[in-house]
Amino acid sequence: MSRTHTVSRSARSGKTEFINRCLAKFIDFLIAGALSQLVRFWGPLTGLTYILIADGLPGGKSLGKRLIGLRVVENEKNIPCDYIKSILRNLPIGLVFLFAIIPFVGWLLFITVGFLIIAFECYLMYTEEGGARIGDILADTTVKGEEK
Repeated sequence: MSRTHTVSRSARSGKTEFINRCLAKFIDFLIAGALSQLVRFWGPLTGLTYILIADGLPGGKSLGKRLIGLRVVENEKNIPCDYIKSILRNLPIGLVFLFAIIPFVGWLLFITVGFLIIAFECYLMYTEEGGARIGDILADTTVKGEEK
């Protein structure tokens, strides 16, 4: 009986972490979108840059992760993610954002290929042990809750 209760609590915790990670990334997308609108020419590049380097901000916390209480750490060293690892882990998401800022054909890519990338990333986050997505595998990182 106690084992069933533990599995249930673990499953609930995994779903909560998944939702928190999605919410944090959504906040980061909102920030990148806002940055994209600030400056006429450089805005989209600013937004893309934010998406790529966000997890390398101090403590391995993008603004979205900071608000939700998550952080990105390197698997082997258990230290906060740096800018290089952040760029590696956010390449798939950055590609989707790039599609969104390219006029005309970019939106077609965003709706088709971008949706598939996001769906696959979410599938991996939800099903893989530790919630590793493509970017986490590329950069050898993981997302954890904040240390208390």
